[in-house]
Amino acid sequence: MHVTAGPRNRSGQVIAAGRRLSFTARITPLTSMVAVTPNDSQENATPPRTWREFSWYVGGHGFYFASQGIQAVMFPYLVTFLLRMPADMVGVGQMFAMLPMFGLVLFGGMSADRSELRMHLIRLQFLASLPMILLSIFLFTDTLTFVWLVACVSAVGCAGAFIMPARDSLLSRVATRTPHGDIQRAVTMSTAAQFGSQFIGMWVGIICLSFNVPLTVIMLIAVSFYMVSAYCGTYVSPAPPEVMARDPDPYNRTGSFVGRMFEQIHEGLREVWRSPRMFPVILMMFCGGILFMGVFTVHLQLLVRDVYGGDVRDYMFISMWFMVGISVSALVLSQVLHIRRQGRAMMLSFTGGTIVMVILHFHPPIQAVYGLALFWGLTSGISMSMSRSIVQEAATDSHRARIMSIYTLGFLGGGPLGALLMGYTTKHLGALDAVLVPAAGMVIVWICMFVFTDLWKLTRPDPVSKTYEI
Repeated sequence: MHVTAGPRNRSGQVIAAGRRLSFTARITPLTSMVAVTPNDSQENATPPRTWREFSWYVGGHGFYFASQGIQAVMFPYLVTFLLRMPADMVGVGQMFAMLPMFGLVLFGGMSADRSELRMHLIRLQFLASLPMILLSIFLFTDTLTFVWLVACVSAVGCAGAFIMPARDSLLSRVATRTPHGDIQRAVTMSTAAQFGSQFIGMWVGIICLSFNVPLTVIMLIAVSFYMVSAYCGTYVSPAPPEVMARDPDPYNRTGSFVGRMFEQIHEGLREVWRSPRMFPVILMMFCGGILFMGVFTVHLQLLVRDVYGGDVRDYMFISMWFMVGISVSALVLSQVLHIRRQGRAMMLSFTGGTIVMVILHFHPPIQAVYGLALFWGLTSGISMSMSRSIVQEAATDSHRARIMSIYTLGFLGGGPLGALLMGYTTKHLGALDAVLVPAAGMVIVWICMFVFTDLWKLTRPDPVSKTYEI
């Protein structure tokens, strides 16, 4: 680092005062850190980088999604087999389970940008466990009704809408304190942990149901995973909000709270809209959510039931093979491959889902469907890892949680619409023919993204040199 305080004479003394200071800093975008070290003592004061904090973060991340995996098994079981609700009410229950994430995730991002992330995340995970405890009480007393089940699941979803942006924002803070400081590698490792833990959680739920473990005990296992996740968070360093340094009155106590709240959300949306890196990625993920999530959440269930004559276990096996594929590809990306052409890898990975849907049209045997789910998971792991890495690396610290909440909304927001469209398409065309509709839609989206955006050319940023003036 070179710092000059004005012109000097031949002896090196400063002969002019009051001049502006200039320095040249080499910035690594992956760490977003500018080090100005006037002497060696300050440089040596920098704490060493270790894997310890990141390991605790990934551990909490894993236990949280292991609990989500148990819930992914229990909710369909409680609705379909315990309460024996008709098909239309099952759809209503699924809608209410997804709506909180769709409606509240932007507010979750705004809240995370204004909070100390570690304690914010710990509190939210304790809050998420309360509806699960209430559900356990209903199961123990045999008083569970459909209304109470939907209320508890919706409450968990509301907490999740605030947890996800906070967890994604905290990831970038923790990643910069690892030995490599590589956000893309940290994202792929956390993605592998997320879906691997969901896979384990689903196995725990299925095994418990197979051995007739009391339902209350199963729900309390899910609650305990939330508690362990919160405990792991206590070993993560505090992460104060970056925006506080710029905004002395971040909550604008002298003005309208509601107006300020929507203004903060609008700031995040404006950051994404103006970014040539983030906007095409989130747009691609939104289109993928509409076309692919409906296939996964609705069409595959109908395909298993109406074409293959299977039950909920067959659908769960398909889901688990899909998650295994995501975990394996994310793990390989984090440990072996370091992709530079991120946009190209992301776009090519979307072709995997299209290929799977075309093959499903020809009615392969159920064992082949398991293999197709694995292949689809392998390609989806690439698209999820690359898209999250691009957005994490491009997001500013002051808006990171809000930007990640927009990414989550783009990724999951298309799910309800896709599920609705896929249900009607399957009803009118049949399970085997309906799958060609999203496949054709993805071909159109892919061509449009290739022609009208620079997503195909998107690469990882290199360290750059910039000159700042004080």
